[in-house]
Amino acid sequence: MRERFVNLCLHWSTLVFIAYISLAAIQILIIMPIEQAIIGHNVTLVSLLYLPHAVRVLAAWLIGPRAIFVLIPASLIVSLANQADISVLTQADIVIPLVGALCAPVALELMRIVKIDVYPNQKGVISWRTLAFAGLLSSILNSFFSTFFMEGRFPLEDTFDILTRFIVGDVMGLVVVLLVLVVILKLVRRIGRV
Repeated sequence: MRERFVNLCLHWSTLVFIAYISLAAIQILIIMPIEQAIIGHNVTLVSLLYLPHAVRVLAAWLIGPRAIFVLIPASLIVSLANQADISVLTQADIVIPLVGALCAPVALELMRIVKIDVYPNQKGVISWRTLAFAGLLSSILNSFFSTFFMEGRFPLEDTFDILTRFIVGDVMGLVVVLLVLVVILKLVRRIGRV
């Protein structure tokens, strides 16, 4: 039984790692250039559609707090790969990816502590609203702490803009990925009935 559990965790961990890196690549190579062309201001700091946040939330939901063991390395790899010059890394370049990796597991655990059951149950019923709320809560945690550690990277008057972009980008990324997953699940069920 223990071996099966370990294999299942390794399976999910690998899937989470690949999904995080893949969505981050889409983020960096496709979404950010489009946002840069349209918005231009502070896009390199914060995106209005941050897809990897969905992986953070879903990983924390599926794996629980152990998700940090996958999210931290994936987040650090993406952050380092996105740096123009890794020889001049600052403390914030390490802390901000750590904050991002920890925000979803911490949010779900906070919800569990206050008796909001967000983790999957034996009935197989998924509360999408509760999961979306967990994503919002984790986004608020991420936006506050990441913006705090970004001090000096943007003008002080842009603080509210950065905070709201974090929240909007994380939540929109989660919503888009959840919608895609719902469509995929419906297609799989339809195909299964045929």
